[in-house]
Amino acid sequence: MLSVIRAALPGMRARRSGWIINMSAVAGLRGVNGFGYYSATKYAIEAVTEVLREEVAPLGIRVMAVEPGAFRTRAYAGFADEPIQETIAEYWPMLEDVRAAMVDQDGKQPGDPQRGVRTVIAAMAQESPPRRLVLGSDGFDVVVATLENTLAEIRASEPLSRGADFPSASQPTADAVRHERHQAQV
Repeated sequence: MLSVIRAALPGMRARRSGWIINMSAVAGLRGVNGFGYYSATKYAIEAVTEVLREEVAPLGIRVMAVEPGAFRTRAYAGFADEPIQETIAEYWPMLEDVRAAMVDQDGKQPGDPQRGVRTVIAAMAQESPPRRLVLGSDGFDVVVATLENTLAEIRASEPLSRGADFPSASQPTADAVRHERHQAQV
């Protein structure tokens, strides 16, 4: 992916326009059990896309991450015959469950690949295209729930987070933040 981007960018910079669409996945925003390496690569695509978008926007180049949920492709077809090659026996039951779920879902995925492509093209045509485009209702629901839960966890840890700073007069202490929240609830 990075090699293709590096090869394409000089022409885009010269034209001061162009699009880079990076194919991520819902797994790039929510890790998937049994697919740690896959999720890690998708998280990396998310980070590259986010930074690249800011770096090339002044040059007229647009960048978007596309995050499909489950689409009815051949991606799940090989799971039925693929042996589990995990060497740690404690992981076998979880991996068997993951494989069984993939086999069960094969051919039942809600996402339509042709409609997905049309959706990406429609997003690119918008005056203010999205930075991220989650494709499919299953993916949308998972991503929204994941991000809402993540934000709630971060907010719940706000006093701890802010407590790591050097004290200053302009910045409330963790105790002050807790006190303000308590007063707001009363």
